[in-house]
Amino acid sequence: MWLYQLLLTCLKPLLMKKVRRYQKNYVNYRIDEALGHWPETHVGFWLHCASVGEVLAAKALLKSWIVTHPEQKILVTTVTPTGAEQVVKQFGDAVIHRYLPMDYPAYVNKALDKLSCSKMAIIETELWPNLLKRLKEENIPTCVINARMSEKSANNYKRFSSFSNQLFSLPDLFLAHHPSDAARFKELGASNVEVSGNIKFDITPTNDVLECHWRKTIGKERFVWVGASTHEGEDEILLSVHKKIKEQFPTALLILVPRHPERFEAVAELAKQRFDSVEMRSRNAIEHWCEVDVLIGDSMGELMHYYQTSDAAFVGGSLIERGGHNPIEPAVLGKPILIGPHTFNFLEISQSLVEEGGAIRVSSTESLVDALLSLNKRDKCIDVGRRALAYAEKNQGALERTLDALNRM
Repeated sequence: MWLYQLLLTCLKPLLMKKVRRYQKNYVNYRIDEALGHWPETHVGFWLHCASVGEVLAAKALLKSWIVTHPEQKILVTTVTPTGAEQVVKQFGDAVIHRYLPMDYPAYVNKALDKLSCSKMAIIETELWPNLLKRLKEENIPTCVINARMSEKSANNYKRFSSFSNQLFSLPDLFLAHHPSDAARFKELGASNVEVSGNIKFDITPTNDVLECHWRKTIGKERFVWVGASTHEGEDEILLSVHKKIKEQFPTALLILVPRHPERFEAVAELAKQRFDSVEMRSRNAIEHWCEVDVLIGDSMGELMHYYQTSDAAFVGGSLIERGGHNPIEPAVLGKPILIGPHTFNFLEISQSLVEEGGAIRVSSTESLVDALLSLNKRDKCIDVGRRALAYAEKNQGALERTLDALNRM
C-alpha cells in the first residue's frame, strides 16, 4: 500500500485545511479526535457512518441493536460535523460519538490505543486502509454493511489490483446490496461476501414525517415537486424546467435541495435570477411559503419531510455523471420518482423502479417537463406512487438479515 501512503502524505495539507474549516464553521467539531486524540473508549459495538445519509440509513439498525443488546455500549463515528449532529439528534446519549481519525497510521494508532471493542461495522463502502489494517491486527471482527460497488468504481479499483486485493481482504464480511455488487467485491479480493439487500428499504418513516403539515400551509391544490440532492449543472436544468411548468401551472412550487451545504447560497442566487419569490428553509417560517416559487431546502435531516410534502420527486446526481442518489426514500413514502440517465450508483434499483412503473426515466429538459406535467394528473400520480411503494415493500427484509449476520460475527 505504499502508493496509498504516498498519496496521503501529498494530500495532508489539503486534508488539514478541510478539518480546520470544520473546526471554524462548526462548534461541535472536535478536531483533536480527527487527529487521533480519543479518550478511553470501551464498547461492545462500533458503527462508522461517514455523514448524514449513512446515519439516517443506520437508524433502524442501531435502534434495534440498542434494544437487543442493552448491556453493550455503542460507539458511532462520523467524518463530518453534520453527521455528528444527526447522531446526537437521533440517538442522544444512547450512543457514544467520536470523530473518525484521519487515515494516517499515527492518528489511527493513537485513537485505537484508547479503544476496546468487540466488533465493528462500516455502513456503505467507506474503506480506510490504515484503519482496517489496525482492526485486523487487533482481531476486531469487521463487517461492511449495505455494501455497494458500481461497475465504474470496480473498474477504477481494478487499475490498482495489488492495492485492491489487499484492501478488500481486510474486512471479515461484506453484506452486499445485490448479487452484482457481491460479484464485484469478490473480483476485487473480498473472500467472505453475502447478499443481504439494502437496509434503506426497511426505513420506517417517523411520525413527524408522516404527520408533516407543511402542505396545509403551502397549499393542497398546488403542484409541488422536489429536486433532491442536486449537483452543479442540475440546478440550472431544474430551474428551467420549473419555469416551463409554471407557464401552465402558475402556482407550482419547486423545493430544491442541493446535495452539498456549501452550495445553498449559490443555488439560492441562481433561483433568484429566474424567479420573483425564492425562500430558504432556514430563514423563513412556513407561513411565508404559501406564494413562494422556489424553496431552497437548506436544512439537514429534513429530506424525508420535503418528499412527504411533494407530489413528485426528482432524485439528483442522475442528470449529470454522478451516478444518481438514493431513490428508496421517496419510494417508501409512495411518491412518484423521476431519475436521469446516470444512475450507476443505484443501477439495479433504478432499473427495477422504472420497469415496475414506480419511476420515470428522463434525459433532457423537455422529457422532465413532460413527465412532471403527466404527474400533475392525479390518477397518474397516484398510480406511479403506489408502484414505487409496492417495489419498496417487496424488497424489505435486509435489516433482519444484517442484524443476524452481525450477531454471528
